[in-house]
Amino acid sequence: MSASQQPFTPEMTVDQAFHVHAGARRVFARFHLGGCSNCAISETHTIGQISEDYGIPLPMLLDSLNALWDQGLLAVGDRVRIPPEIRAKIPQLASVPEIGAITGVENGAYTAEFGDVRLQGLSEDFIPVESEAAQAS
Repeated sequence: MSASQQPFTPEMTVDQAFHVHAGARRVFARFHLGGCSNCAISETHTIGQISEDYGIPLPMLLDSLNALWDQGLLAVGDRVRIPPEIRAKIPQLASVPEIGAITGVENGAYTAEFGDVRLQGLSEDFIPVESEAAQAS
């Protein structure tokens, strides 16, 4: 984990977690936290409080959050594809070019441009073109 990859801690608030890595919302959602009124979480609660209040083992929650930094890293200029399952779910992507390029990175979120279309997502939302070519050989 590099200096810019701040680890998640029990004392960190939910709001701070959202600012540390864009994927934190997805991690909380996987634990059914924050998506509806029955499972809403306060952004002022700490990760430790969330663990205690919702009965989620703290090590499991922290491991899931900190694993965000272990996902494949992309860099500005990397060529990428949109995964077929995402393309299939969003009809507007049918006419988007097959290959795009990463044009920005901030807090674990990537911006990729596919022709005139700009998309944002996590590393799991894009397939690096180079790794696909390597797997084919």
